[in-house]
Amino acid sequence: MEELYEDDCVTAKKGIFEYVLGGEKDTKLLNVRVFSKKDAKTVYAKQTAAAKKKGVSNCPLCAVGHEAGSTRIWTFEEMDADHVTAWSKGGATDIGNCQMLCRTHNRAKGNR
Repeated sequence: MEELYEDDCVTAKKGIFEYVLGGEKDTKLLNVRVFSKKDAKTVYAKQTAAAKKKGVSNCPLCAVGHEAGSTRIWTFEEMDADHVTAWSKGGATDIGNCQMLCRTHNRAKGNR
């Protein structure tokens, strides 16, 4: 519990007890909206390997474009971890709901 209290990503500190006592299953109790760096790097590596194999950009939104950026491989630092299903619409902050987008597309996507 001490680790959760110290975690800056946990914005609902009062939900920690219920989260722990409930078997650590409902992350909504913690109001976690930020993906861990470990999860983001895992998704980045998988997404980038698949993109290189296909010869397209590792940003899925760039890859469907027709400009020169459609084949660009972005560095990890140039990308943001994004919720596929928006957090505000019930999307979980877990690796299964994470995709890496270039910063331009992540900011343009908004809350969709």
